[in-house]
Amino acid sequence: MNWISALCGQSAMLMFVVASHRGNRIFWHDRLTEPQRRILKSCAAVVLLLSLALQTLSDGTVILNMIEWILLAGPEIMIATLACSFRESLV
Repeated sequence: MNWISALCGQSAMLMFVVASHRGNRIFWHDRLTEPQRRILKSCAAVVLLLSLALQTLSDGTVILNMIEWILLAGPEIMIATLACSFRESLV
């Protein structure tokens, strides 16, 4: 697993969480407008695609690298959601 790919995947998931309705309320106190949230989600999608590209170009078989990338998306989503919940409990 390419560590840069994992880092890009985790940051993309955090951007998705921050751009959600709940994340907007928790992190931005409802200051993000809909177009700003859409731009943030688009940037997150680009970073997620970069993560996939980096993962498929790493050493090993392309199919196995893609399966590994898909399986690591679950923990990345969990960490991003837990960070949002932790931040919500602090506010």
